[in-house]
Amino acid sequence: MSQLGPPRTLLGRLARAIDWVIVALTLAILALAIINLNSASGSAWAGKVQTQIRWIGLGAAAAALVAALDYRVLYRLAYPAYAFGLGLLALVPLVGVMRNDARRWLGIGDFQFQPSELMKVILTLALARYLHDHGAAPGPRRLRRLLIPAALVLAPVAFIIVQPDLSTSILCILVATTLLALAELSLREMVGIALAGLTLFALGWGFFMRNYQRSRIDVWLNPEAYADNEGYQTIQAMIAVGDGGFLGRGVHQGTQNALHFLPYRDTDFPFAVFAEEWGFFGAAMVLTMFLCLILWSLNLASQARDRFAAHLCVGVAALFLWHIVINVGMVLQLLPVTGVTLPFFSLGGSNALTMLIAVGILLSVSRARRAGA
Repeated sequence: MSQLGPPRTLLGRLARAIDWVIVALTLAILALAIINLNSASGSAWAGKVQTQIRWIGLGAAAAALVAALDYRVLYRLAYPAYAFGLGLLALVPLVGVMRNDARRWLGIGDFQFQPSELMKVILTLALARYLHDHGAAPGPRRLRRLLIPAALVLAPVAFIIVQPDLSTSILCILVATTLLALAELSLREMVGIALAGLTLFALGWGFFMRNYQRSRIDVWLNPEAYADNEGYQTIQAMIAVGDGGFLGRGVHQGTQNALHFLPYRDTDFPFAVFAEEWGFFGAAMVLTMFLCLILWSLNLASQARDRFAAHLCVGVAALFLWHIVINVGMVLQLLPVTGVTLPFFSLGGSNALTMLIAVGILLSVSRARRAGA
């Protein structure tokens, strides 16, 4: 009996090439995110929600373009993209748009873009190429060889800190450290780097951090002492999460959101809005979706045909992981309040575009694996 071959039609080949696990998870998360953003924005589909949908459309087009490329093209573009990203960051202090005492955006008219967001995925590309090219080194040479990836990380981080944007710089460091730790470092070396990081943090606390950055730690440790100012948002977020119970109060029915008790509910605290309206069950559901996306990324890494593809998938997984851990952690008062966004849920076109490009990278690696490249 003859066996059926692969689909011969264009649509059949296209359907076979697409990783429907990634697509389904991403679409489900995006649908919940748009519903939540509409609720956080006062149930008005125009304005913020409409703008975010446009950015998501742009991101989806970018993801489709990246997914259509062979990931080995991304290998060739990694260093030029890195140079381009550094150039954009260098332009920010010169011609960037000022908002809330921070200069982080480039733009013309109403179109504004945050280069530091795009740099997160560009940095992953550059590190993945470097680690692929140089492989693992013997113990005595390994730490010396880490000077180059350290420079790759610290160059954009320096530009980002100047903006100032401490949270994004920390996120870049965390993503890069995760990728390097899984690819290069022993347990002893990771402990050494962690101790060095704590030392640098202590020096930064004493000499470089601004007063508002130090106050975030104080508020995190004792928000009730700052209940009338900086601690207000932390307290209201915790009330919103607790108010949701197991099944939630229902979409548009959350009192902390509807009565505007919760500040920054569409940017920093969308998870608090979601937890109040969808309850523990809904919050666990969306976190499970994110977890599945991260685990599927690691699964792709384990089946990748070369180190570059594997490092790409690990970097994307780390990018999603640290965004989620930090954002949800600050909502639950496990971490200080920062400006780290929740992927797709937080209002912000630059972040939505970046995260969808990251999804496109996963699709590109998966397509090559399925095609037997």
